[in-house]
Amino acid sequence: MTITFLEAYALHGPDVERIAFSMGIKPHEADRLINREMDLRRADMPRHGRHLDRPRAMVPFAGFDPTEKSWWGK
Repeated sequence: MTITFLEAYALHGPDVERIAFSMGIKPHEADRLINREMDLRRADMPRHGRHLDRPRAMVPFAGFDPTEKSWWGK
Protein backbone atom coordinates (compact mmCIF):
# COMPACT_ATOMS: atom_id res chain seq x y z
CA MET A 1 0.00 0.00 0.00
CA THR A 2 1.37 3.39 -0.95
CA ILE A 3 0.41 6.73 0.48
CA THR A 4 0.48 10.22 -0.99
CA PHE A 5 3.45 12.47 -0.55
CA LEU A 6 1.68 14.90 1.77
CA GLU A 7 0.60 12.05 4.04
CA ALA A 8 4.15 10.66 4.10
CA TYR A 9 5.61 14.12 4.74
CA ALA A 10 3.19 14.72 7.61
CA LEU A 11 4.02 11.30 9.05
CA HIS A 12 7.82 11.20 8.60
CA GLY A 13 8.87 14.82 8.17
CA PRO A 14 11.69 15.52 5.68
CA ASP A 15 13.18 12.00 5.96
CA VAL A 16 14.06 10.98 2.39
CA GLU A 17 14.50 7.25 2.97
CA ARG A 18 11.33 6.73 5.00
CA ILE A 19 9.20 8.75 2.58
CA ALA A 20 10.64 6.86 -0.39
CA PHE A 21 9.97 3.51 1.28
CA SER A 22 6.42 4.38 2.33
CA MET A 23 5.55 5.74 -1.12
CA GLY A 24 7.30 2.99 -3.07
CA ILE A 25 9.52 5.39 -5.04
CA LYS A 26 13.27 5.92 -5.35
CA PRO A 27 15.01 8.17 -2.79
CA HIS A 28 16.05 10.79 -5.34
CA GLU A 29 12.41 11.25 -6.35
CA ALA A 30 11.40 11.65 -2.70
CA ASP A 31 14.20 14.18 -2.22
CA ARG A 32 12.92 16.21 -5.16
CA LEU A 33 9.38 16.18 -3.73
CA ILE A 34 10.66 17.23 -0.29
CA ASN A 35 12.66 20.10 -1.79
CA ARG A 36 9.61 21.29 -3.72
CA GLU A 37 7.44 21.18 -0.60
CA MET A 38 10.02 23.05 1.48
CA ASP A 39 10.41 25.69 -1.26
CA LEU A 40 6.65 26.20 -1.40
CA ARG A 41 6.42 26.56 2.38
CA ARG A 42 9.31 29.03 2.40
CA ALA A 43 7.68 31.10 -0.36
CA ASP A 44 4.54 31.46 1.78
CA MET A 45 6.48 32.90 4.73
CA PRO A 46 6.46 36.69 5.13
CA ARG A 47 9.74 38.41 4.40
CA HIS A 48 11.04 40.93 6.87
CA GLY A 49 13.33 43.01 4.69
CA ARG A 50 13.02 46.33 6.45
CA HIS A 51 16.57 45.98 7.75
CA LEU A 52 17.82 46.09 4.15
CA ASP A 53 16.44 49.60 3.60
CA ARG A 54 18.32 51.39 6.36
CA PRO A 55 21.83 52.71 5.77
CA ARG A 56 24.66 50.49 6.87
CA ALA A 57 27.15 51.57 9.51
CA MET A 58 30.74 52.24 8.48
CA VAL A 59 33.06 49.37 9.31
CA PRO A 60 36.67 50.31 10.02
CA PHE A 61 39.20 48.45 7.91
CA ALA A 62 42.97 48.47 7.55
CA GLY A 63 43.94 51.98 6.51
CA PHE A 64 40.56 53.43 7.59
CA ASP A 65 40.73 57.16 8.22
CA PRO A 66 37.46 58.67 9.54
CA THR A 67 38.53 62.14 8.40
CA GLU A 68 38.98 61.01 4.77
CA LYS A 69 35.71 61.78 2.96
CA SER A 70 36.66 61.43 -0.69
CA TRP A 71 35.19 57.91 -1.00
CA TRP A 72 32.03 58.45 1.10
CA GLY A 73 29.83 59.52 -1.77
CA LYS A 74 30.74 56.59 -3.98
